[in-house]
Amino acid sequence: MRNSFILGSMLTAAIGNAAASAEVIYNSIPSTLAASYPSQPFQAQQTVEFGDRVALGGSARQLTSATMTMVNWARYEDYNVGGEYYDAGQYAGNGFTHSFTLNFYESGTGYTHGATIASVTANKFIEYRPTGWSANGFAQNITFDLTGLGITLPESIVWGLAFSTQSYGPNATGVNGPYNSLNMGCNTAADGGVTVGATDLDTVFWNTSTAAWYADGGTNGSGIFRMDTGWTGYNPMASFSAVPAPGALALLGIAGFAGSRRRRA
Repeated sequence: MRNSFILGSMLTAAIGNAAASAEVIYNSIPSTLAASYPSQPFQAQQTVEFGDRVALGGSARQLTSATMTMVNWARYEDYNVGGEYYDAGQYAGNGFTHSFTLNFYESGTGYTHGATIASVTANKFIEYRPTGWSANGFAQNITFDLTGLGITLPESIVWGLAFSTQSYGPNATGVNGPYNSLNMGCNTAADGGVTVGATDLDTVFWNTSTAAWYADGGTNGSGIFRMDTGWTGYNPMASFSAVPAPGALALLGIAGFAGSRRRRA
């Protein structure tokens, strides 16, 4: 009986340690960001949502975090008193806070993703492009803390990031703001490409209301989040981390316990 208690305690500790150690299951973000990257504009190309269809690496599937690389072209002086745009108190300082929605979908087939798996909305701080910055745009990461939300993914998914600008997005603001100059970063093979997991480097998923922006001229739909081709060399920058799902940990624990009992017998 005492041995069973000790074994159970060791099993609980092992499961706890596994849950605490997150594993990167998809990554297309370099460990050190460059000054800037090619990027997908939201306001300038009437974008609501932008993302990709990916196959996940590793074995963990319960999400703990998700990171995306953004490229901001807005400068502080553009939104200060007397700037070329307009002044609003929330845009003072070295950046601004904006709302982002991260969506996960079943992989689907062809041009279409499957059912929504999860959707998370959070406010994130975006730094301004520094005055005198030599690069076109200022690259920076935003991270969603997904710990404890119980989002468990299948082996392949479609993900998408959405945010609002003056004229487009889930809730268009109707007013000019630095979010009009905020884009999503896309890396190239020279930037390291995809280092964990896999994706079709010629495709992305995109929702733009302008049919002409799609490679097929809108033949497969516009104003919907769907696959677009002709993106070779421009891969949306994202990274996902996860721990084993509770069911997987339980199965691992049961197998370990049974094995110990057999060895004892």
